[in-house]
Order: sequence, then structure tokens, then C-alpha cells
Amino acid sequence: MRFSIKSPHLRALLWPGLLGLSLSACSSLSSLAGESFTLEGELPANFSLKAQAHYGVANGCDGRSQAKSFESGFQSDPQQYRFTIPVSYREGLCEMRLARVGLFIHGRYGDKDWQKTYDNGGLVIVEKLPEGAPAFQSDGTLTKQAECTWLFQVSKLYLEISKLMSCKGAGAHLVRNELPGKTVHLDFTLSSDERPYMNGYWLKTNLGWKPCTGRWGTKFEELCTEPPHFRTFEMNGLECTVYPNCTE
Repeated sequence: MRFSIKSPHLRALLWPGLLGLSLSACSSLSSLAGESFTLEGELPANFSLKAQAHYGVANGCDGRSQAKSFESGFQSDPQQYRFTIPVSYREGLCEMRLARVGLFIHGRYGDKDWQKTYDNGGLVIVEKLPEGAPAFQSDGTLTKQAECTWLFQVSKLYLEISKLMSCKGAGAHLVRNELPGKTVHLDFTLSSDERPYMNGYWLKTNLGWKPCTGRWGTKFEELCTEPPHFRTFEMNGLECTVYPNCTE
């Protein structure tokens, strides 16, 4: 059965109420869909950033947690990234609310497939800032800088120099009810001072870092002894004695 209102006087009475109800529903949905913040900044050459936003159900409906991913991709030159991340949104009848944002900082240091690594960071969503944590400025921005460092070692798989990455300051605490419409500016820089992954396994000299053989004489670096004994290693197809210059 199809219901229609034939009386023009009845339509005139009902139409404003129906219109108001429709606009109210649309306003409710659009306000949730429009709540977002911006994560932006700069990345060094051959770096890529992936932000994974995790959401939980906020209104008690029968739903499951979800995740949305944002990624910059690698570029051979320094690049700027910019992600618009929802703070909350509707999934059917469920209200999804941002719980945290995981950050995955990827870096590549060579052309081979295995010459890539990453470190983690994160944006922590809180109700109140921890003591000493920076807050949003009056212009709605929060600016931070993370410093990444290469940590080198002799690869146990490829027997060449391989690298890991350590990034300090790669994250922030964000107050939930202050987040919509704000901008988090997080820059990543790369330190020029590389260091060994394992302390005490390489000896720093005027010509660079030299790996020790230790007392066991294996093909991997070992704890340095006194007096130190050194071994060679491979880098870019060459047999080397010192890092990063290869030859002394």
C-alpha cells in the first residue's frame, strides 16, 4: 500500500516537520563524517611513511574495530606528506571513534630488495595530556620533529653491511575532544652520524668504524678484545676494512 497526502492543506502542515526531521538526520551524519584532523610534514629522500588509524565502536552497537591506512610511498628526493584522518565516522548504525594511529617509518639504503628497514611511532589518543606533553598552539597546530639514525651491522644472511633504523620522537599525545580540525605537523630528519647496531662490536678510529673478530673468529662481528682484532666485510661488492669509506 502506498501512502500519499492528497490534501494540500495537510501537506502544508506536515511538510515543514518532515523537512526538519530530514535535515536533522543529515546534519547528524555529516557532523560525524566531517570530523577529521590533518597529519603532515616532511620526509627525507628514500623514506616512506604509513599511518594506520585504528577505530573502535563508540555507541555500543554490534560492530567491530576497524582500521584505515594512509601511505606516502618512496621518493628519491625529500618529500612532503599530508594525510586527512577521520576522528569519527558512521559505519551503518555504528559510530566509529579514533583510538590510536600507528606510524611506520620506512627507509631504503640501497637498490637491493633487502636493503630496506623501518621503525615505529604513534599518535596516542588521550582524554588529558600527560605532564610535559606539548599541546596545540592557538592557531590549531602541533609541531614536532623526529630524528632517525641508521644503525649498521654485518648481515648474517647476506654477509654484507645491512642497516636498521632508530627514530626518536616519532609520535605525540593528542586530546580527543580537541582533535577535530587540528593539524599535527611531524617532520622526519635523518642524522648524518651512523653508528653500530651493537655497542662494543665495532671500534671507532680516525678513518671510520672497524668490526672486531673477538676471541671466536667467526665471520660476524664480535665483542672487541684488548688488544682488538679486526675482520673484513663486504659492501657494494667490495671487500672492506672500515665503514663507511671501505678502505683505509
